[in-house]
Amino acid sequence: MRAVFLDRDGVINRKPPEGEYITHWSEIEYLAGSIEAVAALHEYGFKIVIVTNQRGIARGKVKLADLEEIHARITMAIAERDAVLSGIYYCPHDIVDRCGCRKPQPGMLREAAAAHGLDLSKCWMLGDSPSDIEAGRRAGCRTALISSSPDIEDFDSKPDVQEETLALAVHKILKIEREPKFSQCFEQEPSSAATSPDLSLEPSRHRSITKEGNSVPLMPILNNALRR
Repeated sequence: MRAVFLDRDGVINRKPPEGEYITHWSEIEYLAGSIEAVAALHEYGFKIVIVTNQRGIARGKVKLADLEEIHARITMAIAERDAVLSGIYYCPHDIVDRCGCRKPQPGMLREAAAAHGLDLSKCWMLGDSPSDIEAGRRAGCRTALISSSPDIEDFDSKPDVQEETLALAVHKILKIEREPKFSQCFEQEPSSAATSPDLSLEPSRHRSITKEGNSVPLMPILNNALRR
């Protein structure tokens, strides 16, 4: 089974200014074409999983209830395009916690792979930062950088694909997946994920938004979100 892992801020919705956090649903602004791009991936047969660092939880800047409302509403927006989000995994820890789930550590990707029976070598990690690309590499995935900046010299891991928007990246990925000869140009060397240090202290906070895996009741979250 294959999946596409998506970072949230800067990929699906507009990223807040450096050092700030999205604290409420009203602050979410979808990037042009992002929801449609997710729907295209689902239609092609990929499972879709969001993996997002949410340090604001540890710092007391973001309330858990508000984070769950944001994720419930993102799920609804994707469902309106007849697509299914298989899971949203978030790391609530601070950098100093040295957990195994905060990207660039691959913990959230590995947790999702175990829960959904994914072959990580057939998966993609899409994000807008070096930590996303490094997490994908450590997990053994192919990677795509969503960025308008051509400068990736400071990246420890170079992405397989780089495009300015999620929509353009998805277009390129689907072309690679459809054309095996083209895809061979992007074959990675064996991942060093197996030798990466295991820094896991706590599991990531996982909220499954389908009936797969360890689900939690989503309807109360949706109902509360709609009342606000």
